[in-house]
Amino acid sequence: MVKKILSIALWVITAAAIVVLFIFARENYLNTPVKAVNLHPASDSGFVRRSMLQKEIESYCEEYGRTKKIGTVDMVKIQKSLDANPWIESNAAHIGLDGNLNVNFKEYEPQLRVFGNNGRSAYVTSEGVVVPSCSNYTPYVLIASGNLNLPNDTVTYTLCDTLDSDRNVINALYWFKAITANPFIENCVGQLYCNNKNEFELTVKGLDARVIVGDTCLAADKLFRLETFMKQRLNRLETQNLKTINLQYKNQIVCTKR
Repeated sequence: MVKKILSIALWVITAAAIVVLFIFARENYLNTPVKAVNLHPASDSGFVRRSMLQKEIESYCEEYGRTKKIGTVDMVKIQKSLDANPWIESNAAHIGLDGNLNVNFKEYEPQLRVFGNNGRSAYVTSEGVVVPSCSNYTPYVLIASGNLNLPNDTVTYTLCDTLDSDRNVINALYWFKAITANPFIENCVGQLYCNNKNEFELTVKGLDARVIVGDTCLAADKLFRLETFMKQRLNRLETQNLKTINLQYKNQIVCTKR
């Protein structure tokens, strides 16, 4: 009986000692100053100025010129700051056992640059997310211009197919995907243009003519006909004298001369 009591007492003392050590270690950890802020971007994109982001995050870890203790760092505030960055798609921040604040983030990857009819400019991702342009980074992507509406070029938002204001931008993104699905055409197209009739036109290398593709109906077929036309007639003299090449008609290519 005595041995059983001693055994139980030993377990209780051991458990209490572990709890005390845990509390001591936790208090010691929380009272340790943050050692460093480490940024871990998922790619080498250039929208986010890392030096500025570094200073911004470091400012949340300082107070009155001194480094804050780990327990006093407002991680919620840091998270909100990262979420508010229009060029960061996803992020996560945590302080490790080594005392370093680690910030993992992924930037948006633009696929299309849109110049709106109001003079504004923004980028669009393949998922239809509109990302504001950035003065310190200009990625090399396909350009779309003309009758395209960008209601706001300072925030990030997702295109909505139920809004008329987004329709032409969505169609421009659709054309981008159709163009990149055709390697030959992808190497030839320099720009997308939406005219006042909401018809899309292509600027094609080697052709002075306006290439009219219209709406997104049968987009792949239209581009295939354009590919066939270029392979057969691009170097002919009469082709260089064309004013328009219209692909809107099914199974036809309608051309007009200058």
